[in-house]
Amino acid sequence: MPVRNPPSTAERAIDAALLERIGAGDHEALAQLYERLGGAIYSLAYRIVGDGPSAEDVVQEVFLATWRNAGRYDDLRGSPASWLFTMTRNKAIDLLRRETTSRSRSVEADLSIRPALDDVESEAWLAYRRDEARRTMASLPEDQRRAVELAFFGGLTHAEVAERLEIPLGTAKSRIRTGLLRLRDLLAASLQDPDR
Repeated sequence: MPVRNPPSTAERAIDAALLERIGAGDHEALAQLYERLGGAIYSLAYRIVGDGPSAEDVVQEVFLATWRNAGRYDDLRGSPASWLFTMTRNKAIDLLRRETTSRSRSVEADLSIRPALDDVESEAWLAYRRDEARRTMASLPEDQRRAVELAFFGGLTHAEVAERLEIPLGTAKSRIRTGLLRLRDLLAASLQDPDR
């Protein structure tokens, strides 16, 4: 978490009072909460998404959600800062997933663009590469193939792959990495082999 020390009882009370005021529609309370925690929220978002503009988008989403949902905060479940940091983490991961899905669709659209019918050589080469990729994927050991499919075609995080396959996180990461390295090597060799 971006907070160096846990919030003191006084800080927690201030933040809780601000959330209560925000729930009642007090814009000034939202500005004060932003002043108190905005920098730490930005830092956490930046660590997850990796760039400034995306981190700023996450911060904006967090404070918009805070404005709309301040009444849902439950002090029995943690400090206001913890609530906001959890929301930040979730929104940052959601942003990454949306971007991954968008890139995936873009790649699929690019792959679906077909050359002109008179470009037989390009069409044949594209068909060959697709078939080779499918064959190579099928040649992976089952555990690696499944992990790679879930991560890259299913859009799951490493932790979600581990949960879905009921394996430790380290094992999931290892299977994905090993599978990708093996795919890279096999595809590079097959696409460069003039006899194939």
